[in-house]
Amino acid sequence: MSIRVASRHNWDIDGLIKEIEQPQVKAVIYFFSLELERFEPHKAIKRAFPSAACIGASMCGGWCTTGASEKGIIAMSLSSDEVEETFIALQEGVKSDPLLAAQQIIADLKRQIGYRTIFPNTYLGLVFFDGLCHGEVLIKRFTFEKGFNLNLVGGAAADEFAFEKTLVSANEKCSADGVVLMVMKMKIPFFCNHYVHCLPTTTSFMITKADPINRIIWEIDGQNAAEYYAKIVGVSGMDKLTASHLGKNPLGIVLGDTIYVRAVDKVIDGPALKINCSLEEGTKATLLRCGDIIGQAYTALEEVKRQYLTAIQGALLFNCALRYLELQELNQVAEFNRVFQNIAFAGFNTFGEEYFTHHNQTLTAVFFGG
Repeated sequence: MSIRVASRHNWDIDGLIKEIEQPQVKAVIYFFSLELERFEPHKAIKRAFPSAACIGASMCGGWCTTGASEKGIIAMSLSSDEVEETFIALQEGVKSDPLLAAQQIIADLKRQIGYRTIFPNTYLGLVFFDGLCHGEVLIKRFTFEKGFNLNLVGGAAADEFAFEKTLVSANEKCSADGVVLMVMKMKIPFFCNHYVHCLPTTTSFMITKADPINRIIWEIDGQNAAEYYAKIVGVSGMDKLTASHLGKNPLGIVLGDTIYVRAVDKVIDGPALKINCSLEEGTKATLLRCGDIIGQAYTALEEVKRQYLTAIQGALLFNCALRYLELQELNQVAEFNRVFQNIAFAGFNTFGEEYFTHHNQTLTAVFFGG
């Protein structure tokens, strides 16, 4: 038994299931284009693997050992050789009350696990949620929950930049307003991390007025945020800012060698900056510049092999949809996929990446050892 992955560019669900089928499947993780919703992939997957815990999310393109996919469905199966136990829960209402949804899902999972002690080197959590909700609240609640000390990694479900509807699924259920969390007690070693290809500049500043709930920055260093941003990226005024400027010049919180990216979405009336992940007043931020996604991916993979896992048999990748746009612009989609081609991997492009906190313009990942 092993980690198995497969992908299809259309609804060839029988072929996909055949490729990931193996004895004693314990967990199935899958990603699918929103246009396949009508086929009810959650029901088809669960019918094929009735004894397994199955979770999924809608994607904006995905990744697999078999090749990158702009559309279709991608899946991974883990067997009893890799996973000892699984626990799975889904809660709805994340758009209106993400905190309540997080509290409910934690209570559900703690009950299922039997309130036993959770060790982070043994228990792995995979989380997917509606990409149109305030994911920061969910992840913060999960991260700081006492007695819920596990590695938690995942991504926010996506559509193809319509920002109208995203889906998550758990076993036979599917939701356009939900969060799903699967906890796996692992038999094999694993390693989680987040990876950023953006590099800090020498330009740092203070967020002096913000609306974190709505992800808006009103003032930077006491000045109009949009005008200040235009100045530091080198354009003559905020009306000259283009999507290219915003995409290539995100903001970041830099803590030593660790960078947490906050992508800039657009200029809004105020005028202000709408960002894709909250920044609070009093936060010191730094202007970032986009670097080399491909080089950084190779470096990340080699670092895992060298420092954390003597052998890597598989991985789940959660890549920001903005990074996907950048890879498309640079004609490097296939090249990025090839970085991981020697392992059994699957993943998708997200509307937010999760690893202890909610990220943007980031790759979060879990690597599975032998």
